[in-house]
Amino acid sequence: MTAVLDQVKDVAYAAVGVNLLVTDAIVGRELPTPEFVVEHSAIARKQATEALTDFRARTEPQAMKFEGRFPEQVADVMATNRSKAWSFIGINAPKAKSTTKAAPKAAPKASAKKTTSAKKTATKKTASKKA
Repeated sequence: MTAVLDQVKDVAYAAVGVNLLVTDAIVGRELPTPEFVVEHSAIARKQATEALTDFRARTEPQAMKFEGRFPEQVADVMATNRSKAWSFIGINAPKAKSTTKAAPKAAPKASAKKTTSAKKTATKKTASKKA
């Protein structure tokens, strides 16, 4: 069994060595990056930045609400570290909305109507007939 393990280790070391030699040869040549790779990476970077900016805009208000549950010192540390993380990624803070939408008013419930039961109505009718 040890002989098999030794052979596997030798093959793995040989594979790593070959990869290092190939990588060294490629880096030594300093081949230019093909143009299509540069174009695709620029498009991908732009789309990723837009998606992460949108994600931050949606999650930032929720994170601020969550921080409100903690003592002030803890909330400050959380806010600082969150902004550092976003800065490291390179995503700017979302822009504040200039117009605030009023919260939609809730429609009155249908059950809010005052209704009288059939028994009360019948009692009222008989009382008025007697009088």
